[in-house]
Amino acid sequence: MQPWDQEAKMLADRVVALNEPYRQNTIAWLETCTQTPILDLQNDLRRFLVRLHPIIRESFLLHTSWILDEAVSHFGCRHAAAQSSRLSIGAL
Repeated sequence: MQPWDQEAKMLADRVVALNEPYRQNTIAWLETCTQTPILDLQNDLRRFLVRLHPIIRESFLLHTSWILDEAVSHFGCRHAAAQSSRLSIGAL
């Protein structure tokens, strides 16, 4: 397994962790970055990463991971569950 296989999986997992409409917005943003349609998230990201120069790939991964981590913390599935539990506790 090549390093970009793991990196593509990591990015894809973060995108999948987002709630809609944020997930589709993120995929649209990634399509702009890759300049190709993304039909199979992990494989298309892997193909994109393979084509990049190693320094550019590292920079892309660093910045994209940071952005996706922030997005997941604000708009991810766990965030939605925490929000709903806070709302239900507040209703008591």
